[in-house]
Amino acid sequence: MNNNKRKRLNLEEKLNIIKTKETENLSVRVLAERFCISKSQVNNILQDACNLKKYYAENGNEDMRRKFSKTSDGALVDKVTFEWFCRARSYNLPVSGPLLQEKAREVANEVGLENFKASNGNSVDTSVVEKWLEKLKTLISDYEPKNIFNCDETGLFFRALPDKTLCLKNEICRGGKIAKDRLTVLLCVNMIGEFETPLIIGKSLKPRCFKSVNVSTLGVNWKANRKVWMNRDLMTDWLMCFNRKMEMENRKIILFLDNASSHPDTLNLKNIKLIFLPPNTTSICQPLDQGIIKNFKVHYRQRLLRHILSRVDQNVENKSINVLDVIFWIKSALKNIKPETVKNCFKKSGFFSFDTAEYVMENDNVANLDLFSELVPSTIEIEDYVSIDNNILTEDNTLIISDIINCNLDNFSEKETEQLEEQQEEDEDDLIYNPTFEEVWKTINNLKTYFKNKEDEIALSMVANLQIHFEEQKKFTQKKITDFFNTYIHTLNIHT
Repeated sequence: MNNNKRKRLNLEEKLNIIKTKETENLSVRVLAERFCISKSQVNNILQDACNLKKYYAENGNEDMRRKFSKTSDGALVDKVTFEWFCRARSYNLPVSGPLLQEKAREVANEVGLENFKASNGNSVDTSVVEKWLEKLKTLISDYEPKNIFNCDETGLFFRALPDKTLCLKNEICRGGKIAKDRLTVLLCVNMIGEFETPLIIGKSLKPRCFKSVNVSTLGVNWKANRKVWMNRDLMTDWLMCFNRKMEMENRKIILFLDNASSHPDTLNLKNIKLIFLPPNTTSICQPLDQGIIKNFKVHYRQRLLRHILSRVDQNVENKSINVLDVIFWIKSALKNIKPETVKNCFKKSGFFSFDTAEYVMENDNVANLDLFSELVPSTIEIEDYVSIDNNILTEDNTLIISDIINCNLDNFSEKETEQLEEQQEEDEDDLIYNPTFEEVWKTINNLKTYFKNKEDEIALSMVANLQIHFEEQKKFTQKKITDFFNTYIHTLNIHT
Protein backbone atom coordinates (compact mmCIF):
# COMPACT_ATOMS: atom_id res chain seq x y z
CA MET A 1 0.00 0.00 0.00
CA ASN A 2 1.35 3.44 -0.95
CA ASN A 3 1.25 5.82 2.00
CA ASN A 4 2.77 8.77 0.18
CA LYS A 5 0.70 11.90 0.50
CA ARG A 6 -0.22 14.17 -2.34
CA LYS A 7 2.20 17.06 -2.71
CA ARG A 8 2.40 19.94 -5.11
CA LEU A 9 4.62 19.53 -8.13
CA ASN A 10 5.66 22.21 -10.56
CA LEU A 11 5.60 21.72 -14.31
CA GLU A 12 9.23 20.62 -14.62
CA GLU A 13 8.81 18.01 -11.87
CA LYS A 14 5.79 16.57 -13.64
CA LEU A 15 7.67 16.42 -16.92
CA ASN A 16 10.51 14.64 -15.14
CA ILE A 17 8.07 11.94 -14.04
CA ILE A 18 6.81 11.56 -17.61
CA LYS A 19 10.36 11.36 -18.97
CA THR A 20 11.32 8.74 -16.34
CA LYS A 21 8.31 6.65 -17.28
CA GLU A 22 9.19 6.80 -20.98
CA THR A 23 12.90 6.06 -20.59
CA GLU A 24 12.84 3.48 -17.80
CA ASN A 25 9.32 2.09 -18.29
CA LEU A 26 8.70 1.95 -14.53
CA SER A 27 5.37 0.99 -13.01
CA VAL A 28 3.10 3.53 -11.36
CA ARG A 29 3.94 2.09 -7.96
CA VAL A 30 7.70 2.44 -8.48
CA LEU A 31 7.32 5.98 -9.82
CA ALA A 32 5.21 6.92 -6.81
CA GLU A 33 7.86 5.58 -4.44
CA ARG A 34 10.73 7.25 -6.27
CA PHE A 35 9.14 10.69 -6.35
CA CYS A 36 7.43 10.33 -2.94
CA ILE A 37 3.94 10.99 -4.22
CA SER A 38 0.72 8.99 -4.40
CA LYS A 39 -0.01 6.48 -7.15
CA SER A 40 -3.17 8.38 -8.07
CA GLN A 41 -1.10 11.53 -8.60
CA VAL A 42 1.28 9.65 -10.89
CA ASN A 43 -1.68 8.31 -12.85
CA ASN A 44 -3.07 11.80 -13.34
CA ILE A 45 0.25 13.13 -14.58
CA LEU A 46 0.76 10.27 -17.05
CA GLN A 47 -2.78 10.55 -18.38
CA ASP A 48 -2.25 14.27 -19.06
CA ALA A 49 1.24 13.84 -20.53
CA CYS A 50 0.33 15.20 -23.98
CA ASN A 51 -1.19 18.39 -22.59
CA LEU A 52 1.73 18.96 -20.24
CA LYS A 53 4.30 18.54 -23.02
CA LYS A 54 2.39 20.85 -25.33
CA TYR A 55 1.97 23.43 -22.62
CA TYR A 56 5.68 23.35 -21.76
CA ALA A 57 6.66 23.60 -25.43
CA GLU A 58 4.55 26.75 -25.78
CA ASN A 59 5.27 28.41 -22.44
CA GLY A 60 8.04 26.53 -20.68
CA ASN A 61 11.28 28.22 -21.76
CA GLU A 62 12.66 31.34 -20.13
CA ASP A 63 12.04 33.58 -23.14
CA MET A 64 8.37 32.66 -23.14
CA ARG A 65 8.15 33.19 -19.40
CA ARG A 66 9.61 36.67 -19.67
CA LYS A 67 7.29 37.45 -22.57
CA PHE A 68 4.38 36.13 -20.57
CA SER A 69 5.27 38.28 -17.57
CA LYS A 70 5.60 41.45 -19.62
CA THR A 71 2.73 41.19 -22.06
CA SER A 72 0.07 38.96 -20.54
CA ASP A 73 0.09 40.40 -17.01
CA GLY A 74 -1.17 37.18 -15.55
CA ALA A 75 -3.76 36.40 -18.23
CA LEU A 76 -2.77 32.74 -18.35
CA VAL A 77 -2.95 32.49 -14.56
CA ASP A 78 -6.45 33.98 -14.67
CA LYS A 79 -7.51 31.54 -17.37
CA VAL A 80 -6.22 28.41 -15.68
CA THR A 81 -7.43 29.50 -12.24
CA PHE A 82 -10.89 30.22 -13.59
CA GLU A 83 -11.02 26.84 -15.32
CA TRP A 84 -9.96 25.21 -12.06
CA PHE A 85 -12.70 27.12 -10.24
CA CYS A 86 -15.35 25.94 -12.72
CA ARG A 87 -14.19 22.37 -12.47
CA ALA A 88 -14.05 22.50 -8.68
CA ARG A 89 -17.65 23.74 -8.59
CA SER A 90 -18.67 20.99 -11.03
CA TYR A 91 -17.57 18.55 -8.31
CA ASN A 92 -19.39 20.68 -5.72
CA LEU A 93 -16.17 21.52 -3.91
CA PRO A 94 -16.28 24.63 -1.69
CA VAL A 95 -14.14 27.41 -3.17
CA SER A 96 -13.45 30.42 -0.94
CA GLY A 97 -11.60 33.59 -1.89
CA PRO A 98 -8.40 32.63 -0.04
CA LEU A 99 -8.45 29.16 -1.62
CA LEU A 100 -8.82 30.72 -5.08
CA GLN A 101 -5.90 33.06 -4.37
CA GLU A 102 -3.75 30.15 -3.24
CA LYS A 103 -4.56 28.25 -6.43
CA ALA A 104 -3.63 31.32 -8.51
CA ARG A 105 -0.28 31.52 -6.73
CA GLU A 106 0.28 27.80 -7.37
CA VAL A 107 -0.44 28.20 -11.09
CA ALA A 108 1.81 31.26 -11.28
CA ASN A 109 4.61 29.24 -9.71
CA GLU A 110 4.12 26.43 -12.25
CA VAL A 111 4.44 28.78 -15.21
CA GLY A 112 7.40 30.61 -13.71
CA LEU A 113 5.68 33.95 -13.13
CA GLU A 114 7.73 35.75 -10.47
CA ASN A 115 6.47 38.39 -8.03
CA PHE A 116 2.88 37.35 -8.68
CA LYS A 117 0.29 38.75 -6.29
CA ALA A 118 -3.15 37.18 -6.21
CA SER A 119 -6.03 39.64 -5.96
CA ASN A 120 -9.32 38.88 -4.25
CA GLY A 121 -11.16 38.36 -7.50
CA ASN A 122 -11.16 38.72 -11.29
CA SER A 123 -12.66 42.03 -12.31
CA VAL A 124 -14.30 42.83 -15.60
CA ASP A 125 -12.36 45.29 -17.75
CA THR A 126 -14.60 48.37 -17.69
CA SER A 127 -13.03 49.79 -20.86
CA VAL A 128 -14.01 46.63 -22.76
CA VAL A 129 -17.56 46.91 -21.45
CA GLU A 130 -17.82 50.58 -22.42
CA LYS A 131 -16.68 49.86 -25.98
CA TRP A 132 -19.12 46.96 -26.17
CA LEU A 133 -22.07 49.10 -25.06
CA GLU A 134 -21.28 51.64 -27.75
CA LYS A 135 -21.08 48.89 -30.35
CA LEU A 136 -24.29 47.33 -29.04
CA LYS A 137 -26.35 50.38 -29.95
CA THR A 138 -25.37 49.96 -33.61
CA LEU A 139 -25.86 46.18 -33.61
CA ILE A 140 -29.48 46.28 -32.44
CA SER A 141 -30.57 49.51 -34.13
CA ASP A 142 -32.25 47.71 -37.04
CA TYR A 143 -34.09 45.10 -34.94
CA GLU A 144 -37.38 45.22 -33.08
CA PRO A 145 -37.23 44.13 -29.40
CA LYS A 146 -39.05 40.89 -30.21
CA ASN A 147 -36.24 39.97 -32.62
CA ILE A 148 -33.37 40.55 -30.17
CA PHE A 149 -32.47 37.31 -28.36
CA ASN A 150 -30.01 36.02 -25.78
CA CYS A 151 -29.27 32.36 -25.13
CA ASP A 152 -27.09 30.59 -22.57
CA GLU A 153 -26.70 27.26 -20.79
CA THR A 154 -27.03 26.69 -17.07
CA GLY A 155 -26.46 23.63 -14.93
CA LEU A 156 -29.29 22.35 -12.76
CA PHE A 157 -29.05 20.03 -9.77
CA PHE A 158 -32.62 18.95 -10.28
CA ARG A 159 -32.96 16.84 -7.10
CA ALA A 160 -31.17 19.20 -4.69
CA LEU A 161 -33.00 19.97 -1.44
CA PRO A 162 -32.16 22.64 1.17
CA ASP A 163 -30.96 20.09 3.73
CA LYS A 164 -28.46 18.81 1.14
CA THR A 165 -27.04 22.23 0.26
CA LEU A 166 -24.03 22.03 2.55
CA CYS A 167 -23.46 18.43 1.54
CA LEU A 168 -23.39 19.36 -2.13
CA LYS A 169 -21.03 22.25 -1.44
CA ASN A 170 -18.60 20.23 0.64
CA GLU A 171 -18.69 16.71 -0.70
CA ILE A 172 -17.51 15.29 -3.98
CA CYS A 173 -20.18 13.99 -6.36
CA ARG A 174 -18.23 11.27 -8.11
CA GLY A 175 -18.43 9.71 -11.54
CA GLY A 176 -21.82 8.99 -12.99
CA LYS A 177 -23.64 10.10 -9.85
CA ILE A 178 -23.13 13.79 -10.49
CA ALA A 179 -24.33 13.39 -14.07
CA LYS A 180 -27.42 11.56 -12.83
CA ASP A 181 -28.33 14.41 -10.48
CA ARG A 182 -27.77 17.27 -12.89
CA LEU A 183 -29.01 18.56 -16.21
CA THR A 184 -27.81 21.24 -18.58
CA VAL A 185 -30.57 23.61 -19.69
CA LEU A 186 -30.25 25.98 -22.65
CA LEU A 187 -32.50 29.02 -22.25
CA CYS A 188 -33.27 31.45 -25.05
CA VAL A 189 -35.40 34.58 -24.63
CA ASN A 190 -36.06 37.82 -26.46
CA MET A 191 -36.25 41.36 -25.10
CA ILE A 192 -40.00 41.27 -24.57
CA GLY A 193 -39.85 38.13 -22.42
CA GLU A 194 -40.80 35.40 -24.91
CA PHE A 195 -38.91 32.15 -24.25
CA GLU A 196 -38.07 29.63 -26.92
CA THR A 197 -38.57 25.92 -26.27
CA PRO A 198 -35.80 24.98 -23.80
CA LEU A 199 -33.12 22.49 -24.75
CA ILE A 200 -32.47 20.04 -21.91
CA ILE A 201 -29.42 17.76 -21.87
CA GLY A 202 -29.61 14.69 -19.67
CA LYS A 203 -27.64 11.56 -19.00
CA SER A 204 -29.82 9.15 -20.96
CA LEU A 205 -31.64 9.65 -24.25
CA LYS A 206 -34.47 7.38 -23.13
CA PRO A 207 -34.64 7.21 -19.32
CA ARG A 208 -37.06 4.64 -17.95
CA CYS A 209 -39.51 7.30 -16.82
CA PHE A 210 -40.01 8.15 -20.53
CA LYS A 211 -41.52 4.72 -21.16
CA SER A 212 -44.75 5.02 -23.17
CA VAL A 213 -44.19 8.79 -23.44
CA ASN A 214 -43.75 10.60 -26.74
CA VAL A 215 -40.94 12.98 -25.81
CA SER A 216 -41.60 15.23 -28.81
CA THR A 217 -44.95 16.21 -27.29
CA LEU A 218 -43.49 17.34 -23.94
CA GLY A 219 -42.68 20.87 -25.08
CA VAL A 220 -38.90 20.61 -24.68
CA ASN A 221 -35.95 19.54 -26.79
CA TRP A 222 -34.49 16.56 -24.93
CA LYS A 223 -30.91 15.54 -25.75
CA ALA A 224 -28.38 13.39 -23.94
CA ASN A 225 -24.73 12.55 -23.62
CA ARG A 226 -22.58 10.82 -21.04
CA LYS A 227 -21.29 13.97 -19.35
CA VAL A 228 -24.52 15.97 -19.63
CA TRP A 229 -22.64 18.76 -21.41
CA MET A 230 -23.35 21.05 -24.31
CA ASN A 231 -21.14 20.40 -27.32
CA ARG A 232 -20.76 21.84 -30.80
CA ASP A 233 -22.92 19.20 -32.47
CA LEU A 234 -25.88 19.79 -30.14
CA MET A 235 -25.52 23.56 -30.36
CA THR A 236 -25.25 23.47 -34.14
CA ASP A 237 -28.40 21.35 -34.42
CA TRP A 238 -30.26 23.70 -32.10
CA LEU A 239 -29.20 26.78 -34.05
CA MET A 240 -30.17 25.19 -37.36
CA CYS A 241 -33.63 24.32 -36.01
CA PHE A 242 -34.03 27.80 -34.56
CA ASN A 243 -33.05 29.30 -37.91
CA ARG A 244 -35.64 27.17 -39.74
CA LYS A 245 -38.31 28.35 -37.31
CA MET A 246 -37.40 31.99 -37.88
CA GLU A 247 -37.43 31.39 -41.63
CA MET A 248 -40.94 29.92 -41.46
CA GLU A 249 -42.06 32.95 -39.43
CA ASN A 250 -40.34 35.26 -41.94
CA ARG A 251 -38.26 36.87 -39.17
CA LYS A 252 -34.71 38.18 -39.19
CA ILE A 253 -33.29 38.10 -35.68
CA ILE A 254 -30.07 38.83 -33.82
CA LEU A 255 -28.90 36.34 -31.20
CA PHE A 256 -26.36 37.20 -28.50
CA LEU A 257 -24.39 34.39 -26.84
CA ASP A 258 -21.09 33.95 -25.03
CA ASN A 259 -17.97 32.75 -26.79
CA ALA A 260 -17.91 29.29 -25.24
CA SER A 261 -16.00 26.61 -27.12
CA SER A 262 -19.24 24.68 -27.64
CA HIS A 263 -20.80 27.60 -29.55
CA PRO A 264 -19.96 27.39 -33.28
CA ASP A 265 -18.80 30.67 -34.82
CA THR A 266 -18.67 29.67 -38.47
CA LEU A 267 -22.32 28.92 -39.21
CA ASN A 268 -23.95 30.78 -42.06
CA LEU A 269 -27.54 31.23 -40.91
CA LYS A 270 -29.97 32.94 -43.22
CA ASN A 271 -32.33 34.33 -40.59
CA ILE A 272 -30.11 34.56 -37.49
CA LYS A 273 -27.23 36.96 -36.98
CA LEU A 274 -24.93 35.51 -34.30
CA ILE A 275 -23.13 37.99 -32.06
CA PHE A 276 -20.65 36.77 -29.46
CA LEU A 277 -20.21 38.75 -26.27
CA PRO A 278 -16.71 39.98 -25.39
CA PRO A 279 -14.71 37.45 -23.33
CA ASN A 280 -15.03 37.65 -19.55
CA THR A 281 -17.90 40.16 -19.64
CA THR A 282 -20.98 37.96 -19.44
CA SER A 283 -21.50 38.79 -15.76
CA ILE A 284 -22.30 42.34 -16.90
CA CYS A 285 -23.22 42.14 -20.59
CA GLN A 286 -25.40 39.01 -20.76
CA PRO A 287 -29.11 39.53 -19.89
CA LEU A 288 -29.64 35.94 -18.76
CA ASP A 289 -26.90 36.42 -16.14
CA GLN A 290 -28.54 39.55 -14.74
CA GLY A 291 -31.33 37.66 -13.00
CA ILE A 292 -33.28 35.62 -15.55
CA ILE A 293 -31.48 32.35 -14.78
CA LYS A 294 -31.72 33.03 -11.04
CA ASN A 295 -35.43 33.74 -11.44
CA PHE A 296 -35.85 30.48 -13.31
CA LYS A 297 -34.14 28.50 -10.55
CA VAL A 298 -36.19 30.18 -7.84
CA HIS A 299 -39.41 29.10 -9.56
CA TYR A 300 -38.06 25.62 -10.31
CA ARG A 301 -37.01 24.96 -6.74
CA GLN A 302 -40.33 26.20 -5.40
CA ARG A 303 -42.05 23.53 -7.44
CA LEU A 304 -39.63 20.86 -6.30
CA LEU A 305 -40.09 21.76 -2.63
CA ARG A 306 -43.87 21.93 -2.86
CA HIS A 307 -43.89 18.49 -4.47
CA ILE A 308 -41.77 17.05 -1.65
CA LEU A 309 -43.83 18.74 1.06
CA SER A 310 -47.11 17.57 -0.44
CA ARG A 311 -45.84 13.99 -0.25
CA VAL A 312 -44.80 14.45 3.35
CA ASP A 313 -48.14 16.02 4.31
CA GLN A 314 -50.03 13.10 2.81
CA ASN A 315 -47.67 10.46 4.26
CA VAL A 316 -46.82 9.33 0.75
CA GLU A 317 -43.54 7.49 0.25
CA ASN A 318 -40.97 10.02 -0.93
CA LYS A 319 -39.43 8.33 -3.96
CA SER A 320 -36.69 9.86 -6.06
CA ILE A 321 -37.48 12.68 -8.48
CA ASN A 322 -37.31 11.61 -12.12
CA VAL A 323 -36.61 13.75 -15.16
CA LEU A 324 -40.20 13.55 -16.40
CA ASP A 325 -41.27 15.46 -13.27
CA VAL A 326 -38.41 17.87 -13.87
CA ILE A 327 -39.44 18.65 -17.44
CA PHE A 328 -42.86 19.85 -16.30
CA TRP A 329 -41.34 21.93 -13.49
CA ILE A 330 -38.87 23.54 -15.89
CA LYS A 331 -41.69 24.48 -18.27
CA SER A 332 -43.79 25.84 -15.41
CA ALA A 333 -40.85 27.82 -14.02
CA LEU A 334 -40.21 29.50 -17.38
CA LYS A 335 -43.89 30.27 -17.80
CA ASN A 336 -43.90 32.10 -14.46
CA ILE A 337 -40.99 34.42 -15.23
CA LYS A 338 -42.54 37.84 -15.74
CA PRO A 339 -41.85 39.67 -19.02
CA GLU A 340 -40.99 42.74 -16.91
CA THR A 341 -38.19 40.78 -15.25
CA VAL A 342 -36.72 39.84 -18.62
CA LYS A 343 -36.98 43.41 -19.89
CA ASN A 344 -35.21 44.69 -16.78
CA CYS A 345 -32.37 42.21 -17.30
CA PHE A 346 -31.91 43.41 -20.87
CA LYS A 347 -31.96 46.98 -19.56
CA LYS A 348 -29.33 46.21 -16.97
CA SER A 349 -27.12 44.73 -19.71
CA GLY A 350 -27.32 47.97 -21.68
CA PHE A 351 -29.71 46.86 -24.42
CA PHE A 352 -31.79 49.98 -23.95
CA SER A 353 -32.18 52.86 -21.54
CA PHE A 354 -31.03 51.85 -18.07
CA ASP A 355 -33.76 53.82 -16.26
CA THR A 356 -34.60 52.09 -12.94
CA ALA A 357 -33.55 48.63 -14.08
CA GLU A 358 -31.17 47.99 -11.18
CA TYR A 359 -33.73 49.01 -8.59
CA VAL A 360 -36.46 46.91 -10.18
CA MET A 361 -34.18 43.89 -10.48
CA GLU A 362 -33.36 44.03 -6.77
CA ASN A 363 -37.05 44.10 -5.98
CA ASP A 364 -37.69 41.19 -8.35
CA ASN A 365 -35.10 39.02 -6.62
CA VAL A 366 -36.32 39.87 -3.13
CA ALA A 367 -39.94 39.21 -4.08
CA ASN A 368 -39.09 35.84 -5.55
CA LEU A 369 -36.95 34.74 -2.61
CA ASP A 370 -39.73 35.76 -0.23
CA LEU A 371 -41.84 33.02 -1.76
CA PHE A 372 -39.51 30.52 -0.03
CA SER A 373 -40.29 31.85 3.47
CA GLU A 374 -42.81 29.10 4.19
CA LEU A 375 -40.46 26.43 2.86
CA VAL A 376 -36.96 27.47 3.94
CA PRO A 377 -36.60 29.40 7.22
CA SER A 378 -33.22 31.12 6.78
CA THR A 379 -32.49 33.83 4.21
CA ILE A 380 -28.89 32.65 3.99
CA GLU A 381 -30.03 29.09 3.34
CA ILE A 382 -32.37 30.34 0.63
CA GLU A 383 -29.56 32.16 -1.18
CA ASP A 384 -27.29 29.11 -0.90
CA TYR A 385 -30.04 26.82 -2.12
CA VAL A 386 -30.96 28.94 -5.14
CA SER A 387 -27.34 29.44 -6.21
CA ILE A 388 -26.03 25.95 -5.46
CA ASP A 389 -25.47 25.08 -9.13
CA ASN A 390 -24.47 28.50 -10.49
CA ASN A 391 -20.92 27.53 -11.38
CA ILE A 392 -21.12 23.94 -12.57
CA LEU A 393 -19.67 23.31 -16.00
CA THR A 394 -22.01 23.06 -18.96
CA GLU A 395 -19.42 22.14 -21.58
CA ASP A 396 -16.20 20.17 -21.90
CA ASN A 397 -13.54 22.52 -20.56
CA THR A 398 -10.39 20.41 -20.36
CA LEU A 399 -7.62 21.98 -18.30
CA ILE A 400 -4.11 22.57 -19.56
CA ILE A 401 -2.46 21.73 -16.25
CA SER A 402 -3.07 18.23 -14.94
CA ASP A 403 -3.93 17.34 -11.39
CA ILE A 404 -5.42 20.81 -11.00
CA ILE A 405 -7.86 19.79 -8.30
CA ASN A 406 -6.06 18.57 -5.21
CA CYS A 407 -8.66 16.04 -4.15
CA ASN A 408 -8.58 12.25 -4.26
CA LEU A 409 -10.98 11.69 -7.14
CA ASP A 410 -8.78 9.29 -9.03
CA ASN A 411 -9.22 6.45 -6.54
CA PHE A 412 -12.80 6.24 -7.70
CA SER A 413 -12.58 3.66 -10.45
CA GLU A 414 -14.53 3.41 -13.67
CA LYS A 415 -16.06 0.19 -12.38
CA GLU A 416 -17.39 1.99 -9.30
CA THR A 417 -18.74 4.76 -11.52
CA GLU A 418 -20.63 2.22 -13.62
CA GLN A 419 -21.99 0.58 -10.45
CA LEU A 420 -23.33 3.93 -9.30
CA GLU A 421 -25.05 4.47 -12.63
CA GLU A 422 -26.55 0.98 -12.55
CA GLN A 423 -27.81 1.59 -9.01
CA GLN A 424 -29.39 4.83 -10.15
CA GLU A 425 -31.14 3.00 -12.99
CA GLU A 426 -32.47 0.47 -10.47
CA ASP A 427 -33.76 3.32 -8.31
CA GLU A 428 -35.59 4.74 -11.30
CA ASP A 429 -37.16 1.35 -11.92
CA ASP A 430 -39.06 1.79 -8.66
CA LEU A 431 -40.62 4.92 -10.05
CA ILE A 432 -42.39 3.10 -12.85
CA TYR A 433 -45.93 2.37 -11.80
CA ASN A 434 -48.76 1.58 -14.15
CA PRO A 435 -52.12 2.38 -12.52
CA THR A 436 -55.30 0.72 -13.74
CA PHE A 437 -58.11 2.45 -15.59
CA GLU A 438 -60.27 2.25 -12.48
CA GLU A 439 -57.62 3.89 -10.31
CA VAL A 440 -57.18 6.78 -12.73
CA TRP A 441 -60.92 7.16 -13.15
CA LYS A 442 -61.38 7.37 -9.39
CA THR A 443 -58.59 9.93 -9.12
CA ILE A 444 -60.10 12.16 -11.79
CA ASN A 445 -63.51 12.07 -10.15
CA ASN A 446 -61.96 12.83 -6.76
CA LEU A 447 -60.23 15.81 -8.30
CA LYS A 448 -63.50 17.06 -9.79
CA THR A 449 -65.23 16.79 -6.42
CA TYR A 450 -62.33 18.47 -4.62
CA PHE A 451 -62.12 21.48 -6.94
CA LYS A 452 -65.91 21.79 -7.08
CA ASN A 453 -66.04 22.04 -3.28
CA LYS A 454 -63.19 24.57 -3.39
CA GLU A 455 -65.16 26.56 -5.99
CA ASP A 456 -62.04 26.58 -8.16
CA GLU A 457 -63.58 26.93 -11.61
CA ILE A 458 -60.27 27.05 -13.45
CA ALA A 459 -59.01 23.79 -11.96
CA LEU A 460 -62.45 22.19 -12.37
CA SER A 461 -62.45 23.04 -16.07
CA MET A 462 -58.95 21.61 -16.49
CA VAL A 463 -59.93 18.33 -14.81
CA ALA A 464 -63.11 18.11 -16.89
CA ASN A 465 -61.03 18.43 -20.06
CA LEU A 466 -58.65 15.81 -18.70
CA GLN A 467 -61.58 13.45 -18.15
CA ILE A 468 -62.79 13.96 -21.71
CA HIS A 469 -59.30 13.30 -23.06
CA PHE A 470 -58.98 10.23 -20.85
CA GLU A 471 -62.28 8.79 -22.04
CA GLU A 472 -61.30 9.35 -25.67
CA GLN A 473 -58.03 7.49 -25.14
CA LYS A 474 -59.62 4.56 -23.30
CA LYS A 475 -59.84 1.43 -25.44
CA PHE A 476 -63.04 -0.26 -24.35
CA THR A 477 -63.36 -3.98 -24.83
CA GLN A 478 -67.04 -3.42 -25.69
CA LYS A 479 -66.82 -1.83 -29.10
CA LYS A 480 -70.52 -1.09 -29.76
CA ILE A 481 -73.09 0.92 -27.81
CA THR A 482 -75.57 -1.91 -28.43
CA ASP A 483 -73.35 -4.16 -26.31
CA PHE A 484 -73.94 -1.81 -23.40
CA PHE A 485 -77.73 -1.85 -23.84
CA ASN A 486 -77.79 -5.64 -24.21
CA THR A 487 -75.90 -5.96 -20.94
CA TYR A 488 -78.21 -3.46 -19.26
CA ILE A 489 -81.40 -5.28 -20.46
CA HIS A 490 -79.97 -8.60 -19.37
CA THR A 491 -79.40 -7.18 -15.88
CA LEU A 492 -83.00 -5.93 -15.71
CA ASN A 493 -84.35 -9.37 -16.70
CA ILE A 494 -82.38 -10.99 -13.93
CA HIS A 495 -83.79 -8.64 -11.30
CA THR A 496 -87.39 -9.04 -12.56
